Amino acid sequence: MKNSIIIFQTNITKYKGILTPLSGAGGLIIKIVLSLQFVLSLSSCSDFLNTTPMAITPETYFQDKAQVQSFLISVYAPLADAGFYGNNYSNSAITAEDLGYYQRVAPVSAVICGSTNVSDFTLSYLWRLLYDGINRSNMLLENIDRAMPASSDSLAREQYRSEARFLRAFYYFTLVQNFGDVPLRIHTPKDINNLSLARTPKQQIYDFITSEMIASESFVPSASGVNPGHISQSTVQGLLARVYLFRAGENYRDAAVGNPLTNSADSVNAYFTHARDWALNVKTTAIHGLVSPYSQVFIDLCTDKYNSTGVKESIWEVEFAGNRTTSVVATGRIGNTIGFGGPDLKSVGAADADKGGLANPGMGYNYIYCTLKLFDMYKSEADSARGNWNIAPFTYTTTGTAATTKVTGRKYYYGKTPASLAGKTLPYTDANGFIYTAGNATDTLNTARCIAKYRREYEQILPKDKNYTPINFPLLRYSDVLLMIAEAENEINAAPTTLAYECINAVRTRAKISSLSGLTTSQFRDAIKKERAMELCYEATRRFDLIRWGAYPETMNAVATLLTENPRWPANMSYAPTYFKIPTSYYYLPIPAYELSVNKLIYYNNPGW
Repeated sequence: MKNSIIIFQTNITKYKGILTPLSGAGGLIIKIVLSLQFVLSLSSCSDFLNTTPMAITPETYFQDKAQVQSFLISVYAPLADAGFYGNNYSNSAITAEDLGYYQRVAPVSAVICGSTNVSDFTLSYLWRLLYDGINRSNMLLENIDRAMPASSDSLAREQYRSEARFLRAFYYFTLVQNFGDVPLRIHTPKDINNLSLARTPKQQIYDFITSEMIASESFVPSASGVNPGHISQSTVQGLLARVYLFRAGENYRDAAVGNPLTNSADSVNAYFTHARDWALNVKTTAIHGLVSPYSQVFIDLCTDKYNSTGVKESIWEVEFAGNRTTSVVATGRIGNTIGFGGPDLKSVGAADADKGGLANPGMGYNYIYCTLKLFDMYKSEADSARGNWNIAPFTYTTTGTAATTKVTGRKYYYGKTPASLAGKTLPYTDANGFIYTAGNATDTLNTARCIAKYRREYEQILPKDKNYTPINFPLLRYSDVLLMIAEAENEINAAPTTLAYECINAVRTRAKISSLSGLTTSQFRDAIKKERAMELCYEATRRFDLIRWGAYPETMNAVATLLTENPRWPANMSYAPTYFKIPTSYYYLPIPAYELSVNKLIYYNNPGW
């Protein structure tokens, strides 16, 4: 084969609202095959050269605004891939922390069960997926001016360019959070000699991330005019705050693994200041607020709605759509592998398999359970609003077997019967024939329950697929922004300020728990850590909070001890503590063996791997 063209294929899915402000197009699948911009000289194969090329090169594809729009969707697409927030990454991030664990003895992923290694498929998949998103961003940025010259729609051109720059920066942020120093590739390879690339120090990558995000902020739409599936100015501002908070904590993991310290005391204070200021930009727009009740945020995610009450709490979501019965193949597994346990009515052909609501609450594997630590946090604060939403307060009851399976109602754990059933004699049968019963005080499962943040019972697209859902995943909410302001204020001023109390107490007031006051710097810091756990659990942020606080392995190991020694932990969950016994090396994930084998300029792995 001689002078052959290497191609890569991109499946571009039109998500529910990514380009709504400018395109208004509906959901569809577009397949584009683009050649890389270089030619390999390999062994002779003259028959290949006589074949009509089937690829579309960047030079022939990027011709107009519509094509740029379509390709931009491919830059968003990795977010929803099964290797990222569509399944694997959200699973791993939620279980590789102190609030949740994989409720199975046999692991499906080494990351999930604290036994990862350089050959872990989920890590190599994530690595390749993130660089795929980066390369797509690079390709769009290198070709957009030809497709949309200065004489064309300059507003749209700068918006598309800015979205691609922001997404590239976000993919790099994910890489730095997980792997530390990584190759910084900001151009598509022009020849085979550029395929290998050395690791770039993370501080240089942070500088690139923040400069790219800042440059994109002015050209993306205001959050007042777009849905949260689309990048907005609030998205950029909130993520900049998150980046700066994480960067401020780099010394902790540097010290833990024996790396030279990254930050000076002055730079740490500067990063906290930047974090507060960018988060304040979100707050002072007056666009966003907190939805009441807390559960409504997640009901919206499950019912295919955006901020249905009119209060814009959700700022950025990963989009999923459909039920795999049409040409729209944009589903994820939120609510299925990450969510409430539910019966499988579809594959057994049960009579109610095509229904919604409680009649068919949707198949859920309840792979992820809460830890006793989170359970006790809610108990100590009498926080039933968040506790009874994030941790399952009931199980579904069924009758029959196989094709005769029928959901009969709900059985509430002891002490979790909702206020709506107050005064009713249990078991209570409602007008639809569903029966509500309560557990008793000896129910040992009261402290070992599945997470329930994402509930398929609310899905509106019928029939429900067994494994795939249209439930969106939250990447940034306004409550997170408020808690970032509160945390940064406390660190900058070495004491909680009026603004810090205002922000944390707004979140607590929505949860109907008491406000805080009169705390020391250390006490307020601990309060923030607890509040972020209760508010943001199972949104794939906790692991990175523990890393930037310099408390990751220690916190995980303490949970192992808690679950081993506490008599309230059920014996049938005795395998779980093992998953929390991680070493200091877990401050970073290992560079995948796949990358080490093909990239000849990466000479070392992360400490301990």
